[in-house]
Amino acid sequence: MGYALAREQQRYVGRLVRSGRFNNQSEVVREAIRRMERAETEYLTPPPLTPIQVESIYGAEDPQADQVGRGAFKALRAAARKGARP
Repeated sequence: MGYALAREQQRYVGRLVRSGRFNNQSEVVREAIRRMERAETEYLTPPPLTPIQVESIYGAEDPQADQVGRGAFKALRAAARKGARP
């Protein structure tokens, strides 16, 4: 597989190889791709929120919120049965 790099990128890859961090250019490219894959995976699958984070984002749980939600759904269902549109 061939690839083309800008001159700045070629110089950077060359510096990494000369410094001894990598044995050749292919190792540099493979490591770059591994890091990109890891970053993409971490971005697409973030860790779940902690209870403290949930509370700070959504606020404390309101005991009446569930009742309000149920009332709203009851009203929507009743309107749907009558053929009304919201």
